[in-house]
Amino acid sequence: MMSSEQIAPVVAEQQAPHETHFVKQVAASFGKACDSYLAAARLQQQVARDALALLPEIKQGQLLDLGCGPGWIHPEFSKYCSAFTAVDLSEGMLAKASSQQRAMAYVQADAAALPLAAEQFDNVFSSLMLQWCPRPAAVLSEMTRVLAPHGQLIVSTLVQGTLHELQDAFATLDQHPHIHSFLPETALIAAASQLPGISWQFELRSYPLYYPDVQSLARELKALGANQIAGRGQTGLTGKGYWQKLAAAYEKHRTSEGITATYKVLFIRGEKYGR
Repeated sequence: MMSSEQIAPVVAEQQAPHETHFVKQVAASFGKACDSYLAAARLQQQVARDALALLPEIKQGQLLDLGCGPGWIHPEFSKYCSAFTAVDLSEGMLAKASSQQRAMAYVQADAAALPLAAEQFDNVFSSLMLQWCPRPAAVLSEMTRVLAPHGQLIVSTLVQGTLHELQDAFATLDQHPHIHSFLPETALIAAASQLPGISWQFELRSYPLYYPDVQSLARELKALGANQIAGRGQTGLTGKGYWQKLAAAYEKHRTSEGITATYKVLFIRGEKYGR
């Protein structure tokens, strides 16, 4: 029987107060976007399908969807498992996903402190969630902990270089942080490689998206709930004049398809050694 386990997110050990605050901000931001997310999630849908294609199509075993969002991809899981558990930090996103009643369980939890037993999943899947975690190494460790021997984990995450065009345009106007500080892929590769008992593969892909103007890009980020920025003191957005200057600075990135916004995605594939 399917169930919805509304477990309050557990605070990971040794998590600093500012990290705890940011985690709560992220949960709130994505919760507010639960109704607008899917219509704006063209990148998220493409990347998730590309990540899922890295798993073998075996219709058996248990799968964990970590950072499930509104659960739009859940109908496709039937090709890859016999049952799955959906986890998300956001209560709103989890409620949206659970309305489908496809998962064996819906669990609200911090990915760095999963209230789940060790070695219970044959596959762990997580798409474009890891970049919002203050301690990605702890999250990767939790993924490997709950993964069964011979199991596979597939992770996609945004890395440094994402939205560099927008960052460059903002930098011509002020020195405030406007773009989330994405980690370089080398840092994530190093963090994963330190975890024992896993064979790793890594692949970096670039996804250019096109928009008619910078306001359209900003609206899409807001609709996704992805406009949360760690450590932001102020937005720097002061009105129509500011947006006009930002648009002018962005024009050098215009192509025949529109202005370009590049997303850098690291695909992490791990297989747990057997005993």
